[in-house]
Amino acid sequence: MFKAATITGLLALLAGQAHAAGCAPEGGIEIAKIEAMNQMVLDMDFEGFARAIKDEVGIDIADGVKSVADIFTEGFVSCATIAQRKDLGGMVQNVVMFEAKVGPLFGYWLATPSGGDYKVVSFSLNTDLDEVMANLR
Repeated sequence: MFKAATITGLLALLAGQAHAAGCAPEGGIEIAKIEAMNQMVLDMDFEGFARAIKDEVGIDIADGVKSVADIFTEGFVSCATIAQRKDLGGMVQNVVMFEAKVGPLFGYWLATPSGGDYKVVSFSLNTDLDEVMANLR
């Protein structure tokens, strides 16, 4: 019963957010840097996404992100933040689902407060939701 109710609630949430602009969490914390990077994925701008990750997180993913572009050649139709956690100290974690014809891509974002803004310190993209959910702390 709990599982069916959870799935039904998740589907209702996703249906409502599919028509909203971008991937921002409805009623949650919107972090501009994360939403900008979500939009890059949604727009298939993986070159810009790789630059943004290098600038923000400090790692070069240019070669690795090409495999995402190879899998999702037809692009994405929508995205939605399907989970968000905020800790007492201000750390925010988002799980985002990007919808595509071939199946979903899931993203994980971890941001910490920094000088009145947020600093993205970790992220993950994966087609396996369990792998992405394992990042939540």
